[in-house]
Amino acid sequence: MKRTLIVFLLVNLILSACAPASALTPTPVPSAMLLPTPAGVEFDAYRALEHARMLAVTVGARVSGSEGAARASEYLAQEFARYGYTIEKQTFTFESWENRGTRVHVTAPETRALDAQPLQYSPAGVVEAELVAVSGVGSENDFARANVRGKIALVPRGTLPFSDKARNAERAGALATIVYNNAPDLFAGTLRERTTRPVLALSGREGQALLDALARGGVRVKIESDTVSALKNARNVIAIRHGTRDETIVLGAHYDSVEVGAGANDNGSGVAVLLETARVLAHKRIQHTLVFIAFDAEEVGLVGSRQYVTSLSDEARGRIVAMINFDMLGGGTGPLLIDGEGRVGKLALEAARELGIDARSFKLGSGYSSDHASFRHVGIDAVFLMREYTLLHTPQDTFDQLHVEWLDEAGRVAVRVVEMMGGF
Repeated sequence: MKRTLIVFLLVNLILSACAPASALTPTPVPSAMLLPTPAGVEFDAYRALEHARMLAVTVGARVSGSEGAARASEYLAQEFARYGYTIEKQTFTFESWENRGTRVHVTAPETRALDAQPLQYSPAGVVEAELVAVSGVGSENDFARANVRGKIALVPRGTLPFSDKARNAERAGALATIVYNNAPDLFAGTLRERTTRPVLALSGREGQALLDALARGGVRVKIESDTVSALKNARNVIAIRHGTRDETIVLGAHYDSVEVGAGANDNGSGVAVLLETARVLAHKRIQHTLVFIAFDAEEVGLVGSRQYVTSLSDEARGRIVAMINFDMLGGGTGPLLIDGEGRVGKLALEAARELGIDARSFKLGSGYSSDHASFRHVGIDAVFLMREYTLLHTPQDTFDQLHVEWLDEAGRVAVRVVEMMGGF
């Protein structure tokens, strides 16, 4: 079976590389190759890997509101339907943002271009001013120790959300904020709250070069940022299997990606685990109602999951006893990370121990979030499964970063958690 799948992958990689892209309407996406389902169905990581390949290679970038996202949503609906689920598509609008051409240059003591780009939802603007390095993480106290009024603030990435750093910079009088990465390469990010002045991402390499230049004397930077916002449509793909009990378990993963890469691990891998988990549970005798959701617009502020949660009645929310969120599960390093302090989080750790899987309890930092947060916000017990990954939101987040054994671990833990909750 493994050899057959590898041959299939190679053939389709060649075909997808030669196929022309459609410029008008979403091109139908072929189904993943489905092998016969055995009587004693178990999680098959190679099936999951094929789903990830379909999303990251055949479809590619899946920016919300784009043709790629539309193709992905059709593929997901078709796969869920194959497993016998009732399909619903929840369409909603969100504020789309586009970088139409942003240039950032050092103008003194030398002239050179910087490897920078605006954070998503950063406003347009032209600014030229002295650059000031802000030590710390960009907190209010950090800005109180730096004179950034009428200047451009240079702030390190990490600890605080980008919006907090930018808001603190604005309050201190900065004309713009540049956030440099804690890794060498450039990154993509989103402002969860709107700002009135440009906020840009800078590679860690360029950030260090600017810090070195500031240590030798003054540095001036010019920002010419051309960005625009518009309303676009997005859609959550929802698959439902009704059980004999009203209590509901929600399993979810976002399928949208950022513009700079294929989003293989973030979050093609999470969706791959979601789909294969749905296949496995479709062949099990269940009591709980199971709801699988492929969320759109996570990368622009958890919009899809928030839309789903706010659309529920109080009664429907009350029936949800657990939410399991899959994000960045196939790449990176280290053990399986489990964020969840409630019953479902404890069950996930117990399931990993029972299955002999190396897993650790952790808490996602305040500068990051994923779709489980929308459920926790309304009091629903949720667990978040992921692995440490430094290539998210970069062009290097490609299919070759994925490890089939890690997809397997996440899927087996998820299936076991549902079993332990009494779903069978």
